[in-house]
Amino acid sequence: MMNLDCQGKGIPFKFYAAYYPPIYTKVKANSLSELIKGISIVDKNSIFYHVFHPMLSSHVVPEDLPNDFAFWLRESLHDEYLAEVVADIKGREPLTIEDIRKEILELLNTSTHLDKTADYPFVFISFIPVVYPLNVEVRTLAEFMDAIAKVPVRSLFYHFVYKRVMGLSKRNDFTTWLEENFGLIDLGEKIAKIDPQTYTEEEDFRRDLLKILEGELLK
Repeated sequence: MMNLDCQGKGIPFKFYAAYYPPIYTKVKANSLSELIKGISIVDKNSIFYHVFHPMLSSHVVPEDLPNDFAFWLRESLHDEYLAEVVADIKGREPLTIEDIRKEILELLNTSTHLDKTADYPFVFISFIPVVYPLNVEVRTLAEFMDAIAKVPVRSLFYHFVYKRVMGLSKRNDFTTWLEENFGLIDLGEKIAKIDPQTYTEEEDFRRDLLKILEGELLK
């Protein structure tokens, strides 16, 4: 077992969290062709909101439809096939939000029912993030694991998903800190392979993250 009280290179990990207050974009879609147009023109915050924000409990969607686009395709447009393929889009590293936008558009453009009218419109939402410090700073692996178990899930989401997907960092913050501060390359890679798109329950994500950390650091 590693010395969990070792400080490595002494680089502290400072935890932040964020809220994503919704903003109406004035863009709506009543058909698949309009949805395609909307996805093409809205800002990247809007794509992020509809693809990743359902991971937070304040924006719950069914477990088999982990993003808003898939939900609307099934519930309003009644296109089971498109709903399933859009539900299966990946979100793990190294994909960015623009990669995901491109993939969704490619999938939607395979349909031959572009002008079918939906039961209700898809309303595009965007946001302006509100990022704030938690006043939680750790230097050892033991402190890091304790913090992962206790900080709000919004903090885990910000460091693992938001910064990387939106291009604010090249990798998730946890992998970067573990690799640069402690040389834990294998552990960093295992964490990086977690796909946030597989979660609709936020605590499941925390559980799996802790499981990886404990499995590598406590063996």
